[in-house]
Amino acid sequence: MQRPAAIVLALCAIGARPSEPARDGSCADDYVTIETIRGTIIDIKPAPEPFRSADIYFSGPPPCTMMWMQVPKRDAEKCHVGGQVSARGIITSDVENNAWQIGPEKNEYMTLGDDFTCNG
Repeated sequence: MQRPAAIVLALCAIGARPSEPARDGSCADDYVTIETIRGTIIDIKPAPEPFRSADIYFSGPPPCTMMWMQVPKRDAEKCHVGGQVSARGIITSDVENNAWQIGPEKNEYMTLGDDFTCNG
């Protein structure tokens, strides 16, 4: 009779444990997984005119220690080198440049507020 009570107590203790904190993405490189990546902005490179995009390069978790995302220039202007960035999207490997990239779930570019945030 004590055994079922012990099992119930053990299950209650397991269920009462606090959940683990959220982790950064894993850079699955499978074109399907949506990940959230956090890092520090390394560089911001606006495309030459008449193009309306900019590339933001930032640090990511291993193995994607160098990541980039394409954003509208107006959004890139609100971020700065050394600032923190959090981006949610589809992670892929950029083999040509030996880097990783994060792209939006929809639309053409990662957009501030929808796909990523930066601390000014």
